[in-house]
Order: sequence, then structure tokens, then C-alpha cells
Amino acid sequence: MPIIDIIGFTASALVFLTFCMRTLLPLRLVAITSNIFFIVYGFLADLAPILTLHLLLLPMNLFRTAQQLQTRRRMRSALYNEPNLDFLLPLSTREDFADNKVVFHRGDAADKMYVVADGNVIVEDFEQTLPKGSIFGEVAFFKTDAKRTATVRTSGPTTLAWIDRETLIRLYRNNPDFALFLTRLMVTRLVENEENALNDPKNAGKNT
Repeated sequence: MPIIDIIGFTASALVFLTFCMRTLLPLRLVAITSNIFFIVYGFLADLAPILTLHLLLLPMNLFRTAQQLQTRRRMRSALYNEPNLDFLLPLSTREDFADNKVVFHRGDAADKMYVVADGNVIVEDFEQTLPKGSIFGEVAFFKTDAKRTATVRTSGPTTLAWIDRETLIRLYRNNPDFALFLTRLMVTRLVENEENALNDPKNAGKNT
């Protein structure tokens, strides 16, 4: 069999393989390989349409692969590191609170997620202080009843930045690294709250 035909059949087989793949990144890599084979085949066989098509598809597949790798790096970073949340600022509303002011009570309907822009807040139910830069109020958005799980009060004059429920859901849906960070934050909070409850002397004997 002529070498040109071998190259052509190999390129076709690689295209067929892409239809059998379930994960996007390996699919892109196989597609890039098939583009290269088709470019060689089109050049050797003097098939201008095939050559032109895959000369256009190759940079597109390379670009999409680079995007996938960048997304993967962002996801890993969001899993192990604190993300830069500056992108939340244009979407948020800043509000000043006096000292010892209740931000929301346990059982209130959840309508906002907060970021401590300046000052501190205290989560009374778990005796936890959240400093500047902390996110809070996110857990209730994902509960069935959408009710607050704790009472939060300011400790000193405090400035909070908040975003509404609709904006939060849109960010969660459209920003994978933020969604992963928020999920990790909620799981960490729930585990910490459970551990604090178990270690609280007032709860001794309740779980026996």
C-alpha cells in the first residue's frame, strides 16, 4: 500500500477515534494528531480542500487545548489555594455596619452572600471570628429551605460587600474555579462546625 494511502487511512482512523472518546482533553489531542496527518496527506496527494480545511482546524484545536489546560490549572489552584476574589467587587454592594450589629439571625431567609471588606464579624452559634477577606452566608443558599444556619454579628465598625442570590448562582454556574472554591469552603465550614459542636462541653452526652 502506498505511503500516501497509509497516512490517509491513519488520519481517518484518528477522526473515527475522536467519536469514541468521552473526555475532552484527550479528544483534542487526538484531533490535533489527525489534523497533522491530514495536512501531510493533503499535501502529498495534492488535495487542496483537505489541506486547507486542516490547516484551519489545527490552530483552532491547539487554541482550544490551551484553554482546556488553563482551565485545569485554575481548577487545581482553586482546590488547593485561595483564589483571587477581586472579580467579585464590581458585582457586589458595600454596606457599613456599626459595632455589635446583627447582619442576619439564624433561621432568616438567605438572600445575600457576604465578604468582609473591613473589620470582623462573629458567628455566634459557633463562636467563630471571621476577619477581613472572609466569605460568609454562602451555606444557606444551597440548603433546601434556604434558611440561615447561624447568627452573625459585627465586632467593631465593619464594612461588608454582598452579592444577591441570583448573582451568586450565575457565578457558581459560569465560573468553575469559583464554584470549586465555594464548594470546598462550604465543606470545610460544615466539618469545622460539626467538630466544634462535638467538642463543646454543653453537648457532652447528647450523642451517646
